[in-house]
Amino acid sequence: MRVGIVSKWVASGQAIVARQIRSALNELGHETFVLARPGSGPRAQGATGPADPVWEQPGVTQGSAHDLPTREYEDWATTNGLEAILFDENYDFESVRALGERGIRTIGRFVWEYFAAEHAAPASEAYDTIYSLTRCERERYRGMGIQSSYVQWGIHPELTAARRVHDLPSSSTPSSDQSGREAEHLVGSDLVWFYFPGSFLGRRKPVKKVIRAFGKAQGEHLRLLINAQVPRNDEALREAAASDPRIELMLDDEPEEAHRERFASCDVCLAPSRWEGLGLPLYEATAFGMPIITNDKPPMSEMVLDGRSGILVPSEQNGEARSGIPAWDPDIGALAAAIERLGDREELERLREGVGELREQRAWERTVEDLAQLLGP
Repeated sequence: MRVGIVSKWVASGQAIVARQIRSALNELGHETFVLARPGSGPRAQGATGPADPVWEQPGVTQGSAHDLPTREYEDWATTNGLEAILFDENYDFESVRALGERGIRTIGRFVWEYFAAEHAAPASEAYDTIYSLTRCERERYRGMGIQSSYVQWGIHPELTAARRVHDLPSSSTPSSDQSGREAEHLVGSDLVWFYFPGSFLGRRKPVKKVIRAFGKAQGEHLRLLINAQVPRNDEALREAAASDPRIELMLDDEPEEAHRERFASCDVCLAPSRWEGLGLPLYEATAFGMPIITNDKPPMSEMVLDGRSGILVPSEQNGEARSGIPAWDPDIGALAAAIERLGDREELERLREGVGELREQRAWERTVEDLAQLLGP
């Protein structure tokens, strides 16, 4: 089948999902084509420097704008003889409907933090099929009258191929281009590194509560690496790092390979979130064999076997996302206790064994099977 994918196609979570979906469709024998919509968020607007070569794939057409005219969709579909199109977070219902009227099967996926009740009826009318990548998302849509197909998202092979620094033997000699932190980690010190995936530190990321909890956690061997891209208003982070020598900042936007190597060199993924769409860092951490600390709320909790592959901490509601889903703040005391618990090497190693169990449950082969069922014969 000739299948189109409409998505962002550079340095974003949506694009990573689309690229991995494309690999699954290719594996299933479909011929795929991408219509790359320019992003509208801060990452797209602030992107500078050479493009990461990971996005340089054949069959990619660059769209003229984030909101594309219907004619541009139709010309792309006609040129490539498309039989089905997968859309990600696309609310251009009129254009989707027009493509469906041409006999093209339209399949859509949304992120529940943006998808509100007002979108349910027009989305159901425009798309032939709507699918979900988390169970909580699927349940919410069911309450809106949408019977979405569930595709279990899994651990893509490109994640398990990332260099596993913390799995190297303690006698390994660090290369000359590694940072002092990586070198110290490689030679088998007793330090335990916690990785906070901050991205652009939007409303989803309770970074101040994470810093407070880490400050309460006892242990000179504990270290926190905050990875975020904040070109402005990063004074609070710098002040936190200056006041607590156990905190290190990484505020540059790195190519994917370098980002994943840095991530994988840590021990624990410290990823509480007020809400998540899919939560790609949780999948990365699981691929890297890292226990996760996050909220006891879905979809975050869908990627943790509590007490076996990580720790779920209680949280309380503090507002809502724009779509009306609740926003959850992690309990600072419980978060500090979880950090101290995983600062113990014996407990850390025990939970790493559970991460392997979760990784098997989230095998990529299951995702490929679900996508095959989604497209049908």
